[in-house]
Amino acid sequence: MIDDMHNVMARINEIKGRFGLNRKTQEKVPVNEPVSGQTFGQMTDSAIDIMKKDLNIDPDADLTKNDIDRIVNYYASKKNIPAGLIRSVIKAESDYNVNAMSPKGAMGLMQLMPETAMGLGIENPFDPEQNIKGGVTLLKDLLDNYKGDYRLALAAYNAGKGNVDRAGGVPDFKETKDYVRKVIDFYVSDEGKVTK
Repeated sequence: MIDDMHNVMARINEIKGRFGLNRKTQEKVPVNEPVSGQTFGQMTDSAIDIMKKDLNIDPDADLTKNDIDRIVNYYASKKNIPAGLIRSVIKAESDYNVNAMSPKGAMGLMQLMPETAMGLGIENPFDPEQNIKGGVTLLKDLLDNYKGDYRLALAAYNAGKGNVDRAGGVPDFKETKDYVRKVIDFYVSDEGKVTK
């Protein structure tokens, strides 16, 4: 809780700095050194480096599918969501393409819309760690909202919560119905495998 408050305050200070509301000049802070003067970006970079080190991921190398799966497992355990469900969303959304961009503007592995990414505090939606963290946070919120109903949460992930609420269930959109079925099929297939 205190870490979350520290992160929020750091973000507020960074925004103030962008508008010239705090007079302190920011200096480059070494990674992994917690300093209250760190910008939000520096704190994020530091946290990503620590997480990659903890997961045995080379921060300077391109991520492999196994690296992505380790990030998925990390956030799945933090948010108490089956890792297989997250992998299934990634498979359906981008087929593990970190640079995926939809015609509607959705970005990255979990295909986050720009306004969604901004609302989740994601600075770079094409960064796999940030994208997965944001997508998992969104999915967890939807699962909580729909009391663990995968079908409704997945429909809202695809078509938006408003459309699901108005329809009182999965909206009668072919794309959304196909999407929900595809993710669930991937999930059932993923659960049948032995996961690492």
